[in-house]
Amino acid sequence: MSADGTVVVRLAQLRGRIASFARGGRYDLAIDLLGELARVDLALGLPADGIQRARQAAQLAEERGESTAGPLLVLAATLLATRAPEAAIDACAAAIARAESSERARVEAIARLVGGAAQRAAGRFAEARVLLDAARGAAARLGETGLAGLALAELAWIDLAENRPASAATCFEFAGEFFARGSGAAVRIAPGAALEAEALAVACWAADRDAAREAVAARAAKTAAKARAADRPELAAYVDSVLADLAIARRAADSAQASARAAASADGLREALGRELAARARLRQVRTADDARDRARHLEAGIELALALDRTRAGAQLGTLLADLVEDTDRPPTKAELARLANAIAGLGDPSLADLASAVLDELESG
Repeated sequence: MSADGTVVVRLAQLRGRIASFARGGRYDLAIDLLGELARVDLALGLPADGIQRARQAAQLAEERGESTAGPLLVLAATLLATRAPEAAIDACAAAIARAESSERARVEAIARLVGGAAQRAAGRFAEARVLLDAARGAAARLGETGLAGLALAELAWIDLAENRPASAATCFEFAGEFFARGSGAAVRIAPGAALEAEALAVACWAADRDAAREAVAARAAKTAAKARAADRPELAAYVDSVLADLAIARRAADSAQASARAAASADGLREALGRELAARARLRQVRTADDARDRARHLEAGIELALALDRTRAGAQLGTLLADLVEDTDRPPTKAELARLANAIAGLGDPSLADLASAVLDELESG
């Protein structure tokens, strides 16, 4: 989200309403609005402000002798979003400790979800699984389908980190089913979350070496059709990108056609995911084109699109292609292609990528 005029007006309205509610003794509404303002601050890339708002909500509730469990959960989620998992875990524990009997079941479910996500972010997967399984079960018993879906999605990311793509795919599929049923009262699930989870499930099935390509393609076709019907072209392009990567990985005869479809799907997309998919599509075509002029054209276009991304994403795109080209035995790269790509990577200023680029350039010179 950018700080355009609409958002600035929204911020001003929120702050004004918070002040007026506090002056008028409507502290319950002031606390809720502080939580909403914390979410807006995070969306605007203002993590310090978000944490401050969340702390203010908790402090205001405590001063009024009201339950602080809800504001503490907002604080925990805000700390997690700002990459402070240890502090988020502490806030979750405090929320459970201060929960009133009437809210304890829901507070514990949310705290275990946020705490599990924080444990995952800290790399403690076993601890995360325990909390997330508890959150999923508690949420399902409460009818909080959104919470249950979020817990399953977190479990899917753990499965992926542990190189279990089939298990991750199953978790994403169940998460999508929960999202499709509705969110419940505890959390707001964004529209389209079910479809996004379905697309991620397709990507996980594609990463599973034991999954038949035909079965993955059939799943992907259904998901892409749903995405287009829902006016989510970026999701359809993502699924096409997954299929193109799968075709190359399996050395399929139609890999060039799959890459061309992925490029056509990503063409003209303007959101962040779309721009990244467009860059990836053109760089992928370097690996599938047989004609030298086509390869050069795709390489130049792909580099230009990648360099328009932020440096981290550009480095990931270009570094991946360089590694893939070096190992490609079906269509080995030319020295000119490797040199052009290495020089583009060297210009990004990333020390680790610069070392990789320098190594490639040194080998080219010595060869």
